[in-house]
Amino acid sequence: RTELQRTADAAAMAGVQALARSSDNPLDPYSPSAQTICSQVGVYAGLNAVLGEGIIIDPDADVRIGYLSNPHDLSTTLQTVPLENCNAVQVIARRSSSNLNGEVGLLFGSLFGIDSSAVGASATAVLDDRFSAYAPAPIGGTPAIPIAVDSGFWKDQIVDGNGPDLYSFDPNSDTVQQSVDGVPEITLFPKKLGPSTETDEGAGNFGLLQVGPDSGASAVSEQIENGISAEDFIDLTGEPMIEFYSEASEGPVTYNSVSYDVLGEPGLKTSLKSVLQAHIGKVVGFFLYDTVAEEGANAVFHITGMRFGRVMEVDLTGSDKVFVIQPVSYYGQDILTSPGAPSTDRLIGTLQLVR
Repeated sequence: RTELQRTADAAAMAGVQALARSSDNPLDPYSPSAQTICSQVGVYAGLNAVLGEGIIIDPDADVRIGYLSNPHDLSTTLQTVPLENCNAVQVIARRSSSNLNGEVGLLFGSLFGIDSSAVGASATAVLDDRFSAYAPAPIGGTPAIPIAVDSGFWKDQIVDGNGPDLYSFDPNSDTVQQSVDGVPEITLFPKKLGPSTETDEGAGNFGLLQVGPDSGASAVSEQIENGISAEDFIDLTGEPMIEFYSEASEGPVTYNSVSYDVLGEPGLKTSLKSVLQAHIGKVVGFFLYDTVAEEGANAVFHITGMRFGRVMEVDLTGSDKVFVIQPVSYYGQDILTSPGAPSTDRLIGTLQLVR
């Protein structure tokens, strides 16, 4: 039974992974496939041996794809909804006379006239995309770097698809290629976007943030290299995380959006070239801002959200300074979700066992 539970857990997690957005192009129209989900479930069930052999999964009898309105409430039942609205996969791993693996043979049961017994285990995994906060994971996870992007520019270049498409990522070689892949990029550089007020020229599409008690160059370099720490977030938010939706009232529970005014500057420092280049091909978290006050080293960015992307190019020399990011969907242990936060359309969330 323990081995069957392990198999069910692994298969359910593999199945719900197939409900996530494509890692190749997170902006493609969402169209999950029941066949792909069941195939993933079958593969991982086969890889997890029970009594020395892989478990054979019957897609019709052993797999249910549905929707859990409140995944962490054990009384919530799995609803049948259109596949594009599903967020959960339930898998039963069994040894029984009804499947090809057959029942489990009993060593001492024959003394009582019982030669075998049916055994089964069930697991349910869920994709929760109601992103509410980012909390740096002690081990693993994805670093959040102290960089902010103008949310309007992000929408134009990425959401609306007006950004350039110059790079692609090859997961086999783990390298960035100069080729088209259908996913737009956003190119960040210290350039003014235009007046943000009648008298203020604005700070541009890019911000280098000062998060934490130490605002020196070495602290910024450390944060880019290893990610913003929980201690640095405490200095900004009072908690070892950055929260974008917080509980406002009980019964019924409501949530309010949370934003932050963060000091920074709208430039790329040449001294950060090597530490930024070390991230080429890797995924990082960064922040979105909607308005900026003041200029230069006195700029204050109003941080309203967070996104994840892969660093595709860094060049901080000459007149064509660039820092290029391509969007990715991200499901990590450093992501916190909440029933009161809005859906991110499966761009940011968690994949977890709930049953």
